[in-house]
Amino acid sequence: MHWLKDCLENHEACRNNQRGYSPTRLLDVDQYRSSGDIVLVETKADPLPYTTLSHCWGPPSKGPLTTTLESLPCRLDRINFNELPQTFKDAVNTTRRLGIPYLWIDSLCIIQDSPDDWAKEASRMADVYAGALCTLAAVSSQDSRGGFFRISEKKMEFVFRYDLNLGDKRIRVFPCEPNSWSISGPLMSRAWTLQERKLSNRILYFKRGDLLWECATMKASADLPYLPYRAYDSDPDSLLLYDNASECMDQKQSSLRLRKSWFDTIEDYSARKMTYGKDKLIALSGLAHDYHERQGRGHYAAGIWQADMPSALLWRVHQYPPDLAQTVNASPSTRSLLPPKRPGAYRAPSWSWASVDGYITYDSQELEAEARYGGIWLQDNAYHAAEASEYDFGAFRVLDMQVNTSDLDPMGAVTGGHLILQGLVATAVMDEKVSDVSHYGRMSTCTWLRTPDGDVVGALLADVQSEVEPYDEIYCVSVRKEREDSLVEVPKDLDRVNYGQVGDPFERYGLVMGLGLFRTGFEHDGMMVYKRLGLIRWVREELFTGLRPSTIKVI
Repeated sequence: MHWLKDCLENHEACRNNQRGYSPTRLLDVDQYRSSGDIVLVETKADPLPYTTLSHCWGPPSKGPLTTTLESLPCRLDRINFNELPQTFKDAVNTTRRLGIPYLWIDSLCIIQDSPDDWAKEASRMADVYAGALCTLAAVSSQDSRGGFFRISEKKMEFVFRYDLNLGDKRIRVFPCEPNSWSISGPLMSRAWTLQERKLSNRILYFKRGDLLWECATMKASADLPYLPYRAYDSDPDSLLLYDNASECMDQKQSSLRLRKSWFDTIEDYSARKMTYGKDKLIALSGLAHDYHERQGRGHYAAGIWQADMPSALLWRVHQYPPDLAQTVNASPSTRSLLPPKRPGAYRAPSWSWASVDGYITYDSQELEAEARYGGIWLQDNAYHAAEASEYDFGAFRVLDMQVNTSDLDPMGAVTGGHLILQGLVATAVMDEKVSDVSHYGRMSTCTWLRTPDGDVVGALLADVQSEVEPYDEIYCVSVRKEREDSLVEVPKDLDRVNYGQVGDPFERYGLVMGLGLFRTGFEHDGMMVYKRLGLIRWVREELFTGLRPSTIKVI
């Protein structure tokens, strides 16, 4: 395979990312090659060359071939090739064609009915995928039976082409436009596969009618195998609010870009499907481990980095996601989701985005970064000028952030957690009035907030709308000031009532955003205990006039 050979020999960035690693178990595809059979082997400490498979498991009734405590001895003896589902067969054959002796498949290399083995191996996903020479992605298959290319020819998307060989040169002629580099299919809608893609150094995508390549240096396709596309993470960033003065002074914007990268990851991840809700943080732990090792973002708690505080708390949930579009090239907001809800069993503290099943966005922390001219979107310089008020959090402080986790994986599932916050806490009343909030097709709703005297004072973007009870009290914590050029505009009806006429250049003067909480009725060490209800926005600063900072606990 030209792409793999070229990458291994000539892509310095890809070589620098490569880790020397051997998973606990691998499938040896060479030992019984003459018969086609494979065998599960337990590895030594020395790194071995291997590929990984990224695939959809499908529903339990169509689950893949697995290794269990009972079947482990048989797997370590020999695995009959004919017993493998088609996707596994294709992975074995492709690995052999690439000249690589070992293959890692999660369902066969992890003992599925051993909680200890499963937890231990799940915590090592960063090493497994980052250590592979190449990941094979079965994009179009809904389960292990679908195979890499086993799609009816009637559904194939062929683009006819003519190759002209001129000595050592080749010219490829297309009578029509060739397929664009686009990955769509069931694999791209699954939560577990996001970290598999991001952690892999090189990926071959097998999709309906096409073969695609991606590495840290380039992208290519079967139609245009020698024309590099931009790499996965090379798209320009939108603007993000600064969290401190040093970010404002940093021309490279290292910290800002790292925070934006993680926020984008959470948006993408939360829009994907997951069979078992308890895996919400586990299926992201490999990426979290990799992020911690490479970027050093400090303490990690339930999907949130200490270095991203306090803006990491200012996420919101979309209440009415649009129709399904299973593609990584489209915005995650275009993917179908059920209405947001809380999981049936405890999964994360209320201040973590992982406490909600729904599409998460950090658009409250983004600024308008593009200008439209003649139907074309023009990207401005990602560096933006800021006044000190942008990163002035007033009295708000995060004093402590803790979660309880398993000893096997400190970045996996949590069983409890809390924040100790200091800030201005004001009381408001939730109204029955609701406004639509829209940004580039991302639909949501907000509930109006009033003072006890009845004056409109701001809005709540609830995490779960069914939890909002009109006329109930809400406790508003001011976190940071609003900016006039925020990506999400004030709903017009709310704007007219509360902030003057639309178009007033000072319509956001004196407005803040923050957390909407409700009291649990408990106290701890003299502090009132709260839970998060949602994100508050466009709240008038005078709501907090005359208040002194309070120290509270949020669980």
